[in-house]
Amino acid sequence: MAEDSVIEDAMAIVPVSDVAATVAFYTEILGFDRRMVSEDGSFGMVGHGGGSIQLVRAADPGALRATANNISIYLPVRGVDALYERLKPKLDGLPAGRVRPPFDQTYGMREFHVKDPDGCLLFFGESL
Repeated sequence: MAEDSVIEDAMAIVPVSDVAATVAFYTEILGFDRRMVSEDGSFGMVGHGGGSIQLVRAADPGALRATANNISIYLPVRGVDALYERLKPKLDGLPAGRVRPPFDQTYGMREFHVKDPDGCLLFFGESL
């Protein structure tokens, strides 16, 4: 990269089975903002603060298995315990195994974890 070039941000692009349902999960359960959904429902974007996640409809079972088994997103948070407490009433309604409450990691982070409808693992973390 040239010395005057800098990467300013990064956004995950996640294959999902249903863009509208996944956008609803992120907005209604996790408190993200709906940034956009394409007219044909094949693409959407949600965000929270400065972070964004792009969602692309995938009919390929292999792509959806990859989402469920291999894709995770780390979301740095200021006030992770307060965020968890704010989200907890809605998180409590998710199926068993979809939420891990806040805990301290050996690598110096306090985290909670949530799996989205297609199994993408979201790490919400804050430095200890």
